[in-house]
Amino acid sequence: MVAALTLGIWLHAADSLLIVTTLPSAVAEIGGDAYVSWAYTLYMLASILIGASTGLLTLTIGLRNAFLAAGALFAVGCVISALAPDMATMLIGRFVQGMGGGGQVALVFVALDRLFPKPMLPKLVALTSAVWSMSAFCGPMVGGVFANMGMWRGAFWAFALQAVLFVILVLVAVPRDAKREAADGPARPPYLRLFALAAALLLVSQAGVDPDPIIAPAMVVLAGLALALFLWRDSTKRNNAMLPPQPFRPNTAYGAGLLLAITLAIATASLFTYGPFFLEHLYGLSPLESGYIIAAESVAWGIAAISVANAGLRLESWLIRAGPVVVILGIAGLAITMPGGSVWPIMPFVLFLGLGFGMMWGFVIRRVTAAAPEGERERASAALPTVQQFGYAVGAAVCGIIANALGFTGDASEETLRTISVWIFAGFLPITMISLWAAWRLSRDWDSVLQDRATNG
Repeated sequence: MVAALTLGIWLHAADSLLIVTTLPSAVAEIGGDAYVSWAYTLYMLASILIGASTGLLTLTIGLRNAFLAAGALFAVGCVISALAPDMATMLIGRFVQGMGGGGQVALVFVALDRLFPKPMLPKLVALTSAVWSMSAFCGPMVGGVFANMGMWRGAFWAFALQAVLFVILVLVAVPRDAKREAADGPARPPYLRLFALAAALLLVSQAGVDPDPIIAPAMVVLAGLALALFLWRDSTKRNNAMLPPQPFRPNTAYGAGLLLAITLAIATASLFTYGPFFLEHLYGLSPLESGYIIAAESVAWGIAAISVANAGLRLESWLIRAGPVVVILGIAGLAITMPGGSVWPIMPFVLFLGLGFGMMWGFVIRRVTAAAPEGERERASAALPTVQQFGYAVGAAVCGIIANALGFTGDASEETLRTISVWIFAGFLPITMISLWAAWRLSRDWDSVLQDRATNG
Protein backbone atom coordinates (compact mmCIF):
# COMPACT_ATOMS: atom_id res chain seq x y z
CA MET A 1 0.00 0.00 0.00
CA VAL A 2 2.67 2.50 1.06
CA ALA A 3 4.75 1.59 -2.02
CA ALA A 4 1.80 2.40 -4.29
CA LEU A 5 1.19 5.77 -2.64
CA THR A 6 4.84 6.84 -2.70
CA LEU A 7 5.13 5.78 -6.35
CA GLY A 8 2.14 7.98 -7.14
CA ILE A 9 3.86 10.94 -5.48
CA TRP A 10 7.11 10.20 -7.31
CA LEU A 11 5.46 10.01 -10.73
CA HIS A 12 3.77 13.40 -10.42
CA ALA A 13 6.63 15.25 -8.71
CA ALA A 14 9.43 13.89 -10.89
CA ASP A 15 7.48 14.18 -14.13
CA SER A 16 6.57 17.81 -13.45
CA LEU A 17 10.34 18.56 -13.28
CA LEU A 18 11.41 16.05 -15.94
CA ILE A 19 10.20 18.42 -18.64
CA VAL A 20 12.78 21.04 -17.59
CA THR A 21 15.66 19.03 -19.07
CA THR A 22 13.85 17.10 -21.82
CA LEU A 23 11.86 19.89 -23.48
CA PRO A 24 14.84 21.70 -25.09
CA SER A 25 15.82 18.48 -26.89
CA ALA A 26 12.21 17.84 -27.86
CA VAL A 27 11.83 21.33 -29.32
CA ALA A 28 15.03 20.88 -31.33
CA GLU A 29 13.47 17.82 -32.98
CA ILE A 30 9.76 18.58 -33.30
CA GLY A 31 9.76 22.40 -33.21
CA GLY A 32 7.16 24.57 -31.47
CA ASP A 33 9.47 26.75 -29.39
CA ALA A 34 6.79 29.47 -29.24
CA TYR A 35 4.60 27.10 -27.23
CA VAL A 36 7.16 25.91 -24.71
CA SER A 37 5.44 27.66 -21.79
CA TRP A 38 2.22 25.82 -22.57
CA ALA A 39 3.92 22.51 -21.79
CA TYR A 40 4.08 23.75 -18.18
CA THR A 41 0.77 25.65 -18.15
CA LEU A 42 -1.36 22.79 -19.50
CA TYR A 43 0.19 20.29 -17.09
CA MET A 44 -0.57 22.60 -14.17
CA LEU A 45 -4.08 23.35 -15.48
CA ALA A 46 -4.94 19.68 -15.83
CA SER A 47 -3.47 18.85 -12.40
CA ILE A 48 -5.56 21.49 -10.66
CA LEU A 49 -8.78 20.71 -12.53
CA ILE A 50 -8.59 16.99 -11.81
CA GLY A 51 -7.39 17.63 -8.27
CA ALA A 52 -10.45 19.77 -7.59
CA SER A 53 -12.63 16.95 -8.92
CA THR A 54 -10.90 14.14 -7.01
CA GLY A 55 -13.07 14.25 -3.90
CA LEU A 56 -16.23 14.04 -6.00
CA LEU A 57 -14.68 11.35 -8.22
CA THR A 58 -13.76 9.23 -5.19
CA LEU A 59 -17.28 9.44 -3.80
CA THR A 60 -18.71 8.54 -7.21
CA ILE A 61 -16.56 5.64 -8.45
CA GLY A 62 -14.60 4.67 -5.33
CA LEU A 63 -10.99 5.23 -4.29
CA ARG A 64 -9.56 2.15 -6.00
CA ASN A 65 -11.18 2.87 -9.38
CA ALA A 66 -10.15 6.53 -9.15
CA PHE A 67 -6.53 5.48 -8.56
CA LEU A 68 -6.68 3.12 -11.53
CA ALA A 69 -8.10 5.85 -13.77
CA ALA A 70 -5.40 8.32 -12.68
CA GLY A 71 -2.61 5.82 -13.31
CA ALA A 72 -4.02 4.90 -16.72
CA LEU A 73 -4.32 8.56 -17.73
CA PHE A 74 -0.75 9.23 -16.66
CA ALA A 75 0.54 6.27 -18.69
CA VAL A 76 -1.45 7.28 -21.78
CA GLY A 77 -0.20 10.85 -21.50
CA CYS A 78 3.41 9.67 -21.33
CA VAL A 79 2.91 7.47 -24.41
CA ILE A 80 1.37 10.39 -26.35
CA SER A 81 4.35 12.60 -25.45
CA ALA A 82 6.84 9.85 -26.31
CA LEU A 83 5.30 9.42 -29.77
CA ALA A 84 4.68 13.12 -30.41
CA PRO A 85 5.57 14.16 -34.00
CA ASP A 86 4.92 17.85 -33.27
CA MET A 87 4.39 20.26 -30.38
CA ALA A 88 0.59 20.12 -30.61
CA THR A 89 0.66 16.40 -29.86
CA MET A 90 3.19 16.96 -27.09
CA LEU A 91 0.86 19.48 -25.45
CA ILE A 92 -2.02 17.00 -25.57
CA GLY A 93 0.22 14.45 -23.89
CA ARG A 94 1.25 16.93 -21.21
CA PHE A 95 -2.39 17.77 -20.47
CA VAL A 96 -3.28 14.08 -20.09
CA GLN A 97 -0.20 13.53 -17.91
CA GLY A 98 -1.30 16.43 -15.73
CA MET A 99 -4.72 14.87 -15.28
CA GLY A 100 -3.16 11.59 -14.19
CA GLY A 101 -0.44 13.11 -12.01
CA GLY A 102 -2.72 15.63 -10.30
CA GLY A 103 -5.26 12.91 -9.65
CA GLN A 104 -2.63 10.61 -8.15
CA VAL A 105 -1.41 13.20 -5.65
CA ALA A 106 -4.88 14.28 -4.56
CA LEU A 107 -5.92 10.64 -4.18
CA VAL A 108 -2.86 9.92 -2.03
CA PHE A 109 -4.20 12.45 0.50
CA VAL A 110 -7.62 10.81 0.40
CA ALA A 111 -6.05 7.38 0.88
CA LEU A 112 -3.94 8.55 3.82
CA ASP A 113 -7.06 9.73 5.60
CA ARG A 114 -9.25 6.76 4.70
CA LEU A 115 -6.93 3.75 4.89
CA PHE A 116 -4.53 4.46 7.76
CA PRO A 117 -4.95 5.15 11.51
CA LYS A 118 -5.03 8.88 12.23
CA PRO A 119 -1.97 8.84 14.57
CA MET A 120 0.12 7.56 11.63
CA LEU A 121 -0.78 10.47 9.36
CA PRO A 122 2.13 12.84 10.23
CA LYS A 123 4.62 10.00 9.75
CA LEU A 124 3.13 9.07 6.38
CA VAL A 125 3.06 12.70 5.29
CA ALA A 126 6.74 12.91 6.29
CA LEU A 127 7.43 9.91 4.06
CA THR A 128 5.62 11.45 1.11
CA SER A 129 7.50 14.72 1.71
CA ALA A 130 10.78 12.81 1.60
CA VAL A 131 9.76 11.19 -1.69
CA TRP A 132 8.81 14.59 -3.08
CA SER A 133 12.21 15.98 -2.02
CA MET A 134 13.99 13.12 -3.76
CA SER A 135 11.91 13.76 -6.87
CA ALA A 136 12.99 17.40 -6.92
CA PHE A 137 16.58 16.26 -7.39
CA CYS A 138 16.05 13.15 -9.50
CA GLY A 139 13.43 14.46 -11.96
CA PRO A 140 15.73 16.86 -13.83
CA MET A 141 18.58 14.38 -13.53
CA VAL A 142 16.60 11.57 -15.18
CA GLY A 143 15.51 13.87 -17.98
CA GLY A 144 19.06 15.15 -18.41
CA VAL A 145 20.47 11.62 -18.75
CA PHE A 146 18.03 10.72 -21.52
CA ALA A 147 18.49 14.10 -23.24
CA ASN A 148 22.29 13.79 -23.18
CA MET A 149 21.99 10.38 -24.88
CA GLY A 150 19.77 11.91 -27.56
CA MET A 151 16.82 9.83 -26.30
CA TRP A 152 14.42 12.39 -24.82
CA ARG A 153 11.48 10.19 -25.84
CA GLY A 154 12.91 7.42 -23.68
CA ALA A 155 12.27 9.52 -20.57
CA PHE A 156 8.52 9.49 -21.27
CA TRP A 157 8.58 5.76 -22.03
CA ALA A 158 10.32 5.16 -18.70
CA PHE A 159 7.59 7.02 -16.83
CA ALA A 160 4.88 5.24 -18.80
CA LEU A 161 6.30 1.91 -17.61
CA GLN A 162 6.38 3.18 -14.03
CA ALA A 163 2.73 4.21 -14.37
CA VAL A 164 1.89 0.65 -15.44
CA LEU A 165 3.68 -0.58 -12.29
CA PHE A 166 1.62 1.90 -10.27
CA VAL A 167 -1.62 0.48 -11.70
CA ILE A 168 -0.48 -3.07 -10.83
CA LEU A 169 0.35 -2.03 -7.25
CA VAL A 170 -3.06 -0.39 -6.88
CA LEU A 171 -4.79 -3.56 -8.10
CA VAL A 172 -2.86 -5.60 -5.54
CA ALA A 173 -2.77 -3.28 -2.53
CA VAL A 174 -5.76 -0.91 -2.54
CA PRO A 175 -8.96 -2.59 -1.28
CA ARG A 176 -12.19 -2.40 -3.20
CA ASP A 177 -14.61 0.19 -1.92
CA ALA A 178 -18.18 1.00 -2.75
CA LYS A 179 -19.07 4.19 -4.57
CA ARG A 180 -21.48 6.50 -2.80
CA GLU A 181 -24.14 8.09 -4.95
CA ALA A 182 -26.09 11.07 -3.73
CA ALA A 183 -29.51 10.47 -2.31
CA ASP A 184 -31.17 12.04 -5.36
CA GLY A 185 -29.30 9.83 -7.80
CA PRO A 186 -26.15 10.21 -9.90
CA ALA A 187 -25.08 13.82 -10.34
CA ARG A 188 -24.23 15.53 -13.62
CA PRO A 189 -20.56 16.30 -14.31
CA PRO A 190 -19.73 19.83 -13.09
CA TYR A 191 -19.06 21.33 -16.54
CA LEU A 192 -19.75 24.96 -15.60
CA ARG A 193 -17.55 24.79 -12.51
CA LEU A 194 -14.69 23.18 -14.41
CA PHE A 195 -15.00 25.85 -17.11
CA ALA A 196 -14.96 28.64 -14.50
CA LEU A 197 -11.94 27.14 -12.73
CA ALA A 198 -10.09 26.66 -16.02
CA ALA A 199 -10.85 30.26 -17.00
CA ALA A 200 -9.52 31.50 -13.66
CA LEU A 201 -6.29 29.51 -14.07
CA LEU A 202 -5.67 30.57 -17.67
CA LEU A 203 -6.41 34.22 -16.94
CA VAL A 204 -4.12 34.32 -13.92
CA SER A 205 -1.36 32.50 -15.84
CA GLN A 206 -1.58 34.93 -18.76
CA ALA A 207 -1.56 37.89 -16.37
CA GLY A 208 1.83 36.80 -15.14
CA VAL A 209 3.43 37.11 -18.59
CA ASP A 210 1.52 40.12 -19.96
CA PRO A 211 3.62 43.29 -19.48
CA ASP A 212 0.70 45.68 -19.98
CA PRO A 213 0.17 47.55 -16.66
CA ILE A 214 -3.61 47.73 -17.20
CA ILE A 215 -4.46 44.46 -18.93
CA ALA A 216 -2.49 42.22 -16.52
CA PRO A 217 -4.23 43.45 -13.33
CA ALA A 218 -7.57 43.33 -15.19
CA MET A 219 -6.92 39.66 -15.94
CA VAL A 220 -6.29 39.01 -12.26
CA VAL A 221 -9.62 40.67 -11.41
CA LEU A 222 -11.42 38.58 -14.04
CA ALA A 223 -9.69 35.46 -12.69
CA GLY A 224 -10.97 36.36 -9.22
CA LEU A 225 -14.50 36.70 -10.57
CA ALA A 226 -14.24 33.33 -12.34
CA LEU A 227 -12.99 31.73 -9.12
CA ALA A 228 -15.84 33.35 -7.18
CA LEU A 229 -18.29 31.89 -9.72
CA PHE A 230 -16.72 28.48 -9.24
CA LEU A 231 -16.96 28.68 -5.43
CA TRP A 232 -20.54 30.02 -5.49
CA ARG A 233 -21.72 27.37 -7.94
CA ASP A 234 -19.98 24.62 -5.96
CA SER A 235 -21.68 25.75 -2.74
CA THR A 236 -25.11 25.36 -4.35
CA LYS A 237 -24.41 21.82 -5.64
CA ARG A 238 -23.76 19.87 -2.46
CA ASN A 239 -24.88 16.58 -4.03
CA ASN A 240 -21.87 16.68 -6.34
CA ALA A 241 -19.71 19.39 -4.79
CA MET A 242 -16.00 19.44 -5.63
CA LEU A 243 -14.87 21.16 -2.41
CA PRO A 244 -16.07 21.02 1.19
CA PRO A 245 -18.63 23.70 2.19
CA GLN A 246 -17.20 27.21 2.67
CA PRO A 247 -13.65 25.95 2.04
CA PHE A 248 -11.78 29.11 3.11
CA ARG A 249 -13.92 30.25 6.02
CA PRO A 250 -11.48 30.56 8.95
CA ASN A 251 -14.03 29.94 11.70
CA THR A 252 -13.79 26.20 10.95
CA ALA A 253 -10.62 24.17 11.43
CA TYR A 254 -10.62 22.82 7.87
CA GLY A 255 -11.38 26.28 6.47
CA ALA A 256 -8.47 27.79 8.40
CA GLY A 257 -6.20 24.99 7.15
CA LEU A 258 -7.16 25.51 3.51
CA LEU A 259 -6.75 29.28 3.89
CA LEU A 260 -3.30 28.67 5.38
CA ALA A 261 -2.37 26.41 2.46
CA ILE A 262 -3.39 28.79 -0.32
CA THR A 263 -1.96 31.97 1.20
CA LEU A 264 1.42 30.42 2.00
CA ALA A 265 1.58 28.97 -1.52
CA ILE A 266 0.90 32.42 -2.99
CA ALA A 267 3.53 34.00 -0.76
CA THR A 268 6.30 31.51 -1.59
CA ALA A 269 5.82 31.28 -5.38
CA SER A 270 8.55 33.90 -5.98
CA LEU A 271 11.44 31.53 -5.36
CA PHE A 272 10.25 29.02 -7.98
CA THR A 273 9.08 31.63 -10.48
CA TYR A 274 11.97 34.11 -10.62
CA GLY A 275 14.60 32.54 -8.37
CA PRO A 276 16.34 30.61 -11.19
CA PHE A 277 16.43 33.73 -13.36
CA PHE A 278 18.10 35.81 -10.64
CA LEU A 279 20.57 33.03 -9.82
CA GLU A 280 21.62 32.77 -13.46
CA HIS A 281 21.74 36.50 -14.30
CA LEU A 282 22.92 38.01 -11.00
CA TYR A 283 24.99 35.09 -9.71
CA GLY A 284 26.29 33.60 -12.97
CA LEU A 285 25.11 30.07 -12.16
CA SER A 286 24.22 27.42 -14.73
CA PRO A 287 20.57 26.32 -15.09
CA LEU A 288 21.37 23.00 -13.41
CA GLU A 289 23.13 24.70 -10.47
CA SER A 290 20.28 27.15 -9.94
CA GLY A 291 17.76 24.31 -10.22
CA TYR A 292 19.40 22.39 -7.42
CA ILE A 293 19.58 25.45 -5.18
CA ILE A 294 15.83 25.88 -5.63
CA ALA A 295 15.36 22.15 -5.03
CA ALA A 296 17.10 22.52 -1.66
CA GLU A 297 13.83 24.00 -0.40
CA SER A 298 12.07 20.69 -1.06
CA VAL A 299 14.84 18.77 0.69
CA ALA A 300 14.52 21.00 3.77
CA TRP A 301 10.77 20.38 3.71
CA GLY A 302 11.28 16.62 3.75
CA ILE A 303 13.91 16.69 6.50
CA ALA A 304 11.72 18.90 8.71
CA ALA A 305 8.68 16.69 8.16
CA ILE A 306 10.59 13.56 9.16
CA SER A 307 12.13 15.28 12.20
CA VAL A 308 8.78 16.30 13.76
CA ALA A 309 6.68 13.31 12.69
CA ASN A 310 6.53 11.96 16.27
CA ALA A 311 5.54 15.24 17.92
CA GLY A 312 2.69 15.04 20.42
CA LEU A 313 -0.65 16.79 20.06
CA ARG A 314 0.35 19.72 22.27
CA LEU A 315 3.67 20.30 20.52
CA GLU A 316 2.11 20.11 17.08
CA SER A 317 -0.09 23.13 17.87
CA TRP A 318 3.06 25.18 18.39
CA LEU A 319 4.69 23.72 15.30
CA ILE A 320 1.70 24.85 13.23
CA ARG A 321 1.97 28.33 14.74
CA ALA A 322 5.74 28.46 14.21
CA GLY A 323 5.65 27.23 10.60
CA PRO A 324 4.42 30.51 9.03
CA VAL A 325 6.87 32.47 11.19
CA VAL A 326 9.80 30.51 9.74
CA VAL A 327 8.43 31.01 6.22
CA ILE A 328 8.07 34.76 6.84
CA LEU A 329 11.71 34.90 7.99
CA GLY A 330 12.69 33.10 4.80
CA ILE A 331 10.79 35.50 2.54
CA ALA A 332 12.11 38.59 4.34
CA GLY A 333 15.64 37.19 4.31
CA LEU A 334 15.53 36.54 0.56
CA ALA A 335 14.28 40.10 -0.04
CA ILE A 336 17.40 41.34 1.76
CA THR A 337 20.01 38.89 0.45
CA MET A 338 18.91 38.06 -3.11
CA PRO A 339 20.20 41.36 -4.59
CA GLY A 340 23.66 40.71 -3.11
CA GLY A 341 24.79 38.28 -5.80
CA SER A 342 26.37 35.75 -3.43
CA VAL A 343 24.96 32.25 -3.00
CA TRP A 344 25.79 31.44 0.61
CA PRO A 345 23.88 34.33 2.27
CA ILE A 346 20.65 33.29 0.56
CA MET A 347 20.88 29.58 1.36
CA PRO A 348 19.61 29.74 4.99
CA PHE A 349 16.51 31.59 3.83
CA VAL A 350 15.87 29.17 0.95
CA LEU A 351 15.98 26.40 3.55
CA PHE A 352 13.68 28.37 5.88
CA LEU A 353 10.89 28.20 3.28
CA GLY A 354 11.05 24.41 3.23
CA LEU A 355 11.55 24.07 6.98
CA GLY A 356 8.50 26.23 7.71
CA PHE A 357 6.26 24.08 5.54
CA GLY A 358 7.75 20.76 6.62
CA MET A 359 7.44 21.35 10.36
CA MET A 360 3.67 21.86 10.17
CA TRP A 361 2.30 20.32 6.96
CA GLY A 362 1.58 16.81 8.23
CA PHE A 363 -0.32 18.19 11.21
CA VAL A 364 -2.26 20.63 9.05
CA ILE A 365 -3.37 17.74 6.84
CA ARG A 366 -4.49 15.68 9.83
CA ARG A 367 -6.49 18.52 11.32
CA VAL A 368 -8.14 19.56 8.07
CA THR A 369 -9.34 16.05 7.28
CA ALA A 370 -10.36 15.27 10.87
CA ALA A 371 -12.33 18.51 11.19
CA ALA A 372 -14.27 18.17 7.94
CA PRO A 373 -18.00 17.34 8.32
CA GLU A 374 -19.19 13.76 7.87
CA GLY A 375 -19.26 12.92 4.18
CA GLU A 376 -16.86 15.79 3.30
CA ARG A 377 -13.52 14.30 4.33
CA GLU A 378 -12.66 13.04 0.85
CA ARG A 379 -13.31 16.51 -0.55
CA ALA A 380 -11.31 18.20 2.22
CA SER A 381 -8.27 15.93 1.92
CA ALA A 382 -8.22 16.15 -1.89
CA ALA A 383 -8.63 19.94 -1.71
CA LEU A 384 -5.34 20.48 0.15
CA PRO A 385 -2.90 19.81 -2.72
CA THR A 386 -5.30 21.41 -5.19
CA VAL A 387 -5.63 24.76 -3.42
CA GLN A 388 -1.88 24.73 -2.84
CA GLN A 389 -1.22 24.34 -6.57
CA PHE A 390 -3.75 27.06 -7.34
CA GLY A 391 -1.98 29.30 -4.84
CA TYR A 392 1.34 28.77 -6.64
CA ALA A 393 -0.33 29.74 -9.92
CA VAL A 394 -1.76 32.93 -8.40
CA GLY A 395 1.57 33.76 -6.77
CA ALA A 396 3.43 33.27 -10.06
CA ALA A 397 1.00 35.66 -11.79
CA VAL A 398 1.43 38.32 -9.11
CA CYS A 399 5.21 37.89 -9.39
CA GLY A 400 4.93 38.59 -13.11
CA ILE A 401 2.86 41.71 -12.52
CA ILE A 402 5.35 43.04 -9.94
CA ALA A 403 8.35 42.28 -12.16
CA ASN A 404 6.81 43.80 -15.28
CA ALA A 405 5.76 46.91 -13.37
CA LEU A 406 9.38 47.39 -12.29
CA GLY A 407 10.74 47.08 -15.85
CA PHE A 408 11.53 43.40 -16.21
CA THR A 409 12.74 42.34 -19.66
CA GLY A 410 15.12 39.69 -20.91
CA ASP A 411 17.89 42.30 -21.28
CA ALA A 412 17.07 44.37 -18.17
CA SER A 413 20.00 46.08 -16.48
CA GLU A 414 21.61 44.54 -13.42
CA GLU A 415 20.35 47.44 -11.29
CA THR A 416 16.78 46.82 -12.43
CA LEU A 417 17.08 43.11 -11.69
CA ARG A 418 18.37 43.83 -8.19
CA THR A 419 15.40 46.11 -7.51
CA ILE A 420 12.99 43.46 -8.77
CA SER A 421 14.70 40.80 -6.67
CA VAL A 422 13.81 42.79 -3.56
CA TRP A 423 10.14 43.42 -4.25
CA ILE A 424 9.43 40.04 -5.78
CA PHE A 425 9.77 38.73 -2.21
CA ALA A 426 8.95 41.73 -0.02
CA GLY A 427 5.70 42.34 -1.91
CA PHE A 428 4.28 39.11 -0.50
CA LEU A 429 4.96 39.78 3.16
CA PRO A 430 1.47 41.29 3.77
CA ILE A 431 -0.31 38.09 2.67
CA THR A 432 1.82 36.05 5.06
CA MET A 433 0.01 37.83 7.89
CA ILE A 434 -3.16 36.06 6.75
CA SER A 435 -1.26 32.77 6.84
CA LEU A 436 -0.07 33.46 10.37
CA TRP A 437 -3.60 34.31 11.50
CA ALA A 438 -5.02 31.16 9.84
CA ALA A 439 -2.38 29.01 11.56
CA TRP A 440 -3.34 30.40 14.97
CA ARG A 441 -7.03 29.84 14.21
CA LEU A 442 -6.32 26.25 13.19
CA SER A 443 -4.26 25.48 16.29
CA ARG A 444 -6.64 27.34 18.63
CA ASP A 445 -9.70 25.54 17.25
CA TRP A 446 -7.94 22.22 17.70
CA ASP A 447 -7.00 23.07 21.28
CA SER A 448 -10.70 23.57 22.04
CA VAL A 449 -11.47 20.23 20.43
CA LEU A 450 -8.89 18.55 22.69
CA GLN A 451 -10.42 20.22 25.73
CA ASP A 452 -13.88 18.97 24.77
CA ARG A 453 -12.54 15.45 24.34
CA ALA A 454 -10.87 15.56 27.76
CA THR A 455 -14.05 16.89 29.40
CA ASN A 456 -16.28 14.28 27.76
CA GLY A 457 -13.85 11.45 28.33
